[in-house]
Amino acid sequence: MVLVPSGPPAIGHNPLALLRYLRAFQTSPLEFVGGRFARYGDLYTTSIRGTPLFVTRHPEHIHEVLVSKGASFAKPETGLGAKQLRRFLGRGLVTSNGDFWRRQRRMINPAFGRKRIEALGDVMVAHARALGERWRPGETRDIAEDMMSLTLGIVAKTLFDHDPRGEEDRIARALDAFRSFSGPSVLLPEWVPLASVQRPRRALADVNEIVYGLIDSRRAEPESALAARNDLLSALVLATSEPDGEAPGARMTREELRDEILTLFLAGHETTSQALTWTWYLLSQHPDVEAQLHHEVDSVLQGQPATSASQLPVTDRILSESMRLFPPVTTIPRVAIEDVEVGGYRVPAGADMICWVYFAQRDPRWWREAERFDPDRFLPERFATVVRGAYTPFGAGQRQCIGRHFSLMEARLLLATLAQRYRLRLAAGHRVEKRIAVTMSPRYGMRMTLEPRSIAAP
Repeated sequence: MVLVPSGPPAIGHNPLALLRYLRAFQTSPLEFVGGRFARYGDLYTTSIRGTPLFVTRHPEHIHEVLVSKGASFAKPETGLGAKQLRRFLGRGLVTSNGDFWRRQRRMINPAFGRKRIEALGDVMVAHARALGERWRPGETRDIAEDMMSLTLGIVAKTLFDHDPRGEEDRIARALDAFRSFSGPSVLLPEWVPLASVQRPRRALADVNEIVYGLIDSRRAEPESALAARNDLLSALVLATSEPDGEAPGARMTREELRDEILTLFLAGHETTSQALTWTWYLLSQHPDVEAQLHHEVDSVLQGQPATSASQLPVTDRILSESMRLFPPVTTIPRVAIEDVEVGGYRVPAGADMICWVYFAQRDPRWWREAERFDPDRFLPERFATVVRGAYTPFGAGQRQCIGRHFSLMEARLLLATLAQRYRLRLAAGHRVEKRIAVTMSPRYGMRMTLEPRSIAAP
């Protein structure tokens, strides 16, 4: 028997009704969606402008959508969120589907091989150590901004072999516009003379100027020079497709390179910085866990720089638990490309499906004391008992994030390096509130005071 889910009334084609819905969602998305789950259950349905929408928080549903029935779903190519992403990212891995996505993924995969990524570890550590040198004991800083700047420098170096100094403000403005560009503004044509529309358009022009300049300069180099480089852009410029319906050895066009590089740039920069920011916050609130981190980095590293080979299991568990409580990406959207059942419910072709990672990862049915910060729940023997689909900060299945290993290695190296020298304390009176946009960030930044630690000099 096929079940029929319940849900709130449909949102028709009335623009005012749609704007009211978007405003209510944007004001407090977690409370808005959480209230609907509380009322309608783990999976509810409605429709927006005639398109069915299914929303789920159940791990088994998430596993079906992303893994066991993943072939029945694709990335959305229409709708508000898809329009927002495509305006910035074009046809990169995050937004493309079908044969084109498979072709791009095959070409990009070698650039993200484990050995190539691990070779970038020293670059990551060098940037973290430089930030630690600039920090001063006792000062109070916005750690969200520091982590953003740190990961920006790393991704610019490892992706482009490029130093972004002098362009940081322009890039930061563009990234902020990208994060903020959602909701009602997405509905408006690009020519509308509103700041909410024109600001993202100008930001995109800035990003394109920078990225296309790097691509053009790299494509002008001889292949021997590109092969000698260790940045991902050079690897992508050299990448060739398999002879699958196209000329053997075909390479990405200028526009395809732009789309992939910008996708990797945003994903590799934004998500890691948010994960680290929330981790510093959690450590400041749990000194017992912070002490475990300090014991590990002191005993394992003994004052020496961390490397990609450093064994830091406590650090890894802390990051995993931080991303459980504060997943940088809170939802995973899909669209059904054929009629399919999810959790016994019929999902028609063309329906949008939203998987809420945030709620699945905080549900007390799947996580004991779900709201508690407990990195030991990621000990292998304990994590093995977690139901599938309950922990998906990088997605799952065929379309799991290609930069997962890069992001995890970067986060552990940066956290360990900075924790060697400092402990961070939340500034008195600082308000911590979640902001849900493209990623989950602290709405008011993360003001923290730096306390020095004594370590053996390397």
